[in-house]
Amino acid sequence: MLFTDLTFLYFHAIVVALRWWLPPRAAGPLLLVASYLFYLSAGPRYVALIFGATVFAWWVGLALSRATRPRALLGFAVAALLGMLAWFKYSAFAAQQVAALLHLPRPGFTVALPLAISFFSFELISYVVDVHRGTAPERSLWRFALYVSYYPHLIAGPIVRAEELLPSLRAPKPFDDARFGDGVYILLIGFLKKSVLADRMAPWADAVFSDPSAHGTFGVWMGVLAYTGQIYCDFSGYTDIARGASLTLGLPLPENFDWPYLSTSITEFWRRWHMTLSRWLRDYLYIGLGGNRGGPLRQYRNLLLTMLLGGLWHGANWTFVAWGALHGLALCAHKLWDTALRGFPLAQRVRASRPYLLLAWAATLLTVAAAWVLFRAPTFARAWSVLQRLTHDVAGAGALGTPTPAAMRSAEYALLALALGHLLALRGVGWAVHRALPPIARGLYWALIILVCFVFAETRATFIYFQF
Repeated sequence: MLFTDLTFLYFHAIVVALRWWLPPRAAGPLLLVASYLFYLSAGPRYVALIFGATVFAWWVGLALSRATRPRALLGFAVAALLGMLAWFKYSAFAAQQVAALLHLPRPGFTVALPLAISFFSFELISYVVDVHRGTAPERSLWRFALYVSYYPHLIAGPIVRAEELLPSLRAPKPFDDARFGDGVYILLIGFLKKSVLADRMAPWADAVFSDPSAHGTFGVWMGVLAYTGQIYCDFSGYTDIARGASLTLGLPLPENFDWPYLSTSITEFWRRWHMTLSRWLRDYLYIGLGGNRGGPLRQYRNLLLTMLLGGLWHGANWTFVAWGALHGLALCAHKLWDTALRGFPLAQRVRASRPYLLLAWAATLLTVAAAWVLFRAPTFARAWSVLQRLTHDVAGAGALGTPTPAAMRSAEYALLALALGHLLALRGVGWAVHRALPPIARGLYWALIILVCFVFAETRATFIYFQF
């Protein structure tokens, strides 16, 4: 059941109606049943897996509060949850690498990836670690099961910590028309990002990455920029729909994106991009490795390892690892640059100037876009072919002076709309307009967004992050 399907809209509308019609004490059981029905819609095969993992983490949380050797129990729990993730996500990949290393026949077995396993595994790990660090365990199994399976954030995040959702599940909030209106607005913006912008950039990005040699330099640049815009609009569109849908149920979810393409450094980018994953990697991996303790070299080592593993989390492919390594190296380079200039007042004044910030923004965006080539390309050879054609003019569709393909023109318009959205975000225009409008005008504003989605929407099979 995709968020952009009419089936989901009907399903969510029924759940919302029941949520506010039934008494507050029925909210939890209703949402639990709805969440498992939502997960079942993708197929019943792995319902037992998510339920079993939920019961296991819940039991560990209770056991940690009275364990005589809590560190050993925590280590066992984290190893078990990581082992579950590793088996489904990386076992076939590991077998292929071993076979290639030993010059053996390629293994024929594959392991189907359970829906949302990367996301609910990280949430379960964060829960048991937080309990070990002193957070009180959740004693209600059904409430904990709802936290894990809650359908707005289940499939592709945001990665929600127990302390961010369980308090609202224990004490459901009464209906609030302002919060409900905010939820509708966020949900509509998510649909706009996904169905109008992301899905209009996707065809040209797919064409370039499937056969870079068929396109000229300008066309390849547009393909890379199209994917840069597509993955942002696709993923942030999903999380906007998730956050908006959850707000209409009275449950706020954490923000996951803060206009990351406005960043003026790679460090700032990771404070704005997939913010819940960034915080998870920082709090449960980077700090666990030692964080900033032990001197600069260890700090850079920990940072690089964190980003390498963050890249691997996205999928069983060396290109993801390389993408994480590139971001890790860029983060280390920025920290070195920041440290080197910290003691010079003149340098700090220059860094605060408009020309420097503009240059830093352009350099950051180009670094991020170049790294997306590794993320999108299925192989290093394909990635290298794309990168080569960014600097070598090759005749073909999309070259300067040739007719512009319709798919590229559509991507250009979508990119211009995305750039305009970022400019308006600098002024906070979207939320200012939404909240300043009287109810009737606000309804017309929503209707306009729906009309734009209806007229300009493109149809895509799924969201990019569903594969992770």
